[in-house]
Amino acid sequence: MIDANKYQPKSYADMFYGNAESQLRIEDILTGLLPFPAFGKCGVLLYGTFGTGKTTLARILPEEIEFGKTQQELVMSYEFITCKQGFTGPQLMTLLNNITTRISLNHSGLHYIVLDEVDNLSSLAQQSLKSMMNMQSAVCILTTNYLQRIDKGVQDRCVLVELNAASYQQMAAHVNRVARDMNVVFNDEEVELIVSAAKGSMREATHDAIRRAVRKLRGIEAIGSQQAA
Repeated sequence: MIDANKYQPKSYADMFYGNAESQLRIEDILTGLLPFPAFGKCGVLLYGTFGTGKTTLARILPEEIEFGKTQQELVMSYEFITCKQGFTGPQLMTLLNNITTRISLNHSGLHYIVLDEVDNLSSLAQQSLKSMMNMQSAVCILTTNYLQRIDKGVQDRCVLVELNAASYQQMAAHVNRVARDMNVVFNDEEVELIVSAAKGSMREATHDAIRRAVRKLRGIEAIGSQQAA
């Protein structure tokens, strides 16, 4: 039985980046050479299509940013907030104030806050978030599938990192790795079907590759289209 966590990225370097600039923007921060938070930037906004690992990377970054700044691990873990529709500005501010008014025990003195699917926040709630981001006592890591829905002031306070589909070559290599791990072989047509059906989602490509590998092991012929499978 394959380990369900086998393909879960453990560090920023395990991620698949659709373009080199996205990886470089993360590395700029993690090396500790680029002052951050600084110059009015205290957030990282990860944006792009579904299934590309935005939430996964958002959970990885607090530990790696802290280590890049201090060479020490986090003492206080990051706060994870799932942004819900109807989340009002006052509700958000109360929650964020409760976090940021506590003394941070991290060596950097910073709080780390992950706001997942930040596009679900109302415009007023996003304006409240923008105000809080002026404090620079916290690093905010935001994710969204819809960059155009994010307040321009919030965007301006963030390092923008695009996480869109990996290249065909990257996805094909990943699919073949899954096959090898499961002791099966996909031909070029099968790999192309899996990658095409995933539509840029590494999550979907991994799931489909494992499913098709299981069927091979069961001696069942794979069905061509994702809909039919």
